[in-house]
Amino acid sequence: MHTTIESVIEVKGLSKVVQDTSGALSILENIDLYIRRGSSAAIVGASGSGKSTLLGLLAGLDSPTTGSVRLLGTELNGLSEDSRAALRSGRIGFVFQSFQLMPHLTALENVLLPLELRGGASDWREAREQARALLEQVGLAARINHYPRLLSGGEQQRVALARAFVTRPEILFADEPTGSLDAANGHAVIDLMFEMNRASGATLVLVTHDTELARRCEQVIVIEAGRIVPQPTAQSGTA
Repeated sequence: MHTTIESVIEVKGLSKVVQDTSGALSILENIDLYIRRGSSAAIVGASGSGKSTLLGLLAGLDSPTTGSVRLLGTELNGLSEDSRAALRSGRIGFVFQSFQLMPHLTALENVLLPLELRGGASDWREAREQARALLEQVGLAARINHYPRLLSGGEQQRVALARAFVTRPEILFADEPTGSLDAANGHAVIDLMFEMNRASGATLVLVTHDTELARRCEQVIVIEAGRIVPQPTAQSGTA
C-alpha cells in the first residue's frame, strides 16, 4: 500500500469478525486504504455491507480483529478506550443519522457540549459566541434557545453540524447524515456540510448509500460483502 505524509487515515489488512448464534461472522476482510488530509471520502455500499462498521473502526470507536488503523499519525492498535477517546477529543467531529442531541439541552447548549467535555476553555464568553456564530451559519440564529423536541429533523441535523464543527476538528465523520431527512432538508444539510468542511479545511469521511452524494466526494470507497471493490479510476480508495 502506498502511504503519504498527507494521509490522515491509513489502514492495512483490516478485518472484523464477530460471534453470533451460528458461529464466527466476518464483517470486514483485508481492508487496505488511505485518506488524504483535507480531502473528502465517501464509503458506499448496500445495507449490511460493513460500511458503518468500517467507519467505526477508522474513528477508533471499535477495535479490529486483525490489521491496523493509523489515525492522525497515531497507531490505534494497543491504545485503551480512554486513550482513543483522548485522541478524538477536539480533533474529530461526528454527525449521525439520528442527530444524537441531548434532549434536556438547548441548541446552544448542545453545540457547547463538546467544549465542556473537552475542558480547558479559557474564555466561556468567547466559546458561547463561537457556538452562536456556528448556529447562525447553519441558519438557526432564531432557534438557539429551543430544545430538540421543538426543532424539525432538518433543524436538529443543523445543530448537530454546528456541534461537530465547534472544536474545529481535523476530521469530520458522518454516518448517513441525511438518512432521517426528507429530500429537501437532506440536500440543504449536505450543502451546508460541504461548505463548512471546505471553509475549515477538515477531512470529510462519510458513509452513505446515496450515489449522488458520493459523487460529490473526491474519493469513493465501495464496500461489498465486507471487501473493497476496486474502482476503474485512481480515486477508488484502494491502495
